[in-house]
Amino acid sequence: MLIRSQHLIRHLLLLVAMLIAAVLTGCADPAPGEGMENPMMQKPLPELASAQDAVSSPDIATIDPQTLQTAEIVKVLGNVPQCAFRYTAESPPILAIGHSDQGEGSQAVTKIHGRLVQLSSDRKPSYENLQEGLSFTADGMTMRMVSDEPEKVKTGKQVTAELHFSLQQGLNVGYLGWYECDAP
Repeated sequence: MLIRSQHLIRHLLLLVAMLIAAVLTGCADPAPGEGMENPMMQKPLPELASAQDAVSSPDIATIDPQTLQTAEIVKVLGNVPQCAFRYTAESPPILAIGHSDQGEGSQAVTKIHGRLVQLSSDRKPSYENLQEGLSFTADGMTMRMVSDEPEKVKTGKQVTAELHFSLQQGLNVGYLGWYECDAP
């Protein structure tokens, strides 16, 4: 009887070893595009749309601002110093704000449903203005940021902030995240 149990245990161990080998063999496959001489073609940059076009969706409650790539930000704001709101300290921004020396206001960009939306404000995106609240608007959409930490930091430092995203159609949601500004 002991011999029969040992035989069964050997078969089970052999079966487990074969299963592990099969799983590990599947892990050795390269990622899509990896090892190719010519990299895979990148998707075109999203189109710039009005806030109304970007949020036109049958399910308003599922709208969240999406992360932005550097090329998308430059497409709308140009190559100027920027401030940004991020979901996490290391994630790409969901709201980027251009900081130029022309005029008192500023322009910002966010992405909704894969479309870039340009917003504007009559205030500069400084840390001091963040303490009072920075609001950016476009076509029935408002993004307002506020922080109670800006007096503690200097340019280029991250501070915790709240972003309130509102749509005229009835959506009002808030996010805790990080604000950083590379402009004074």
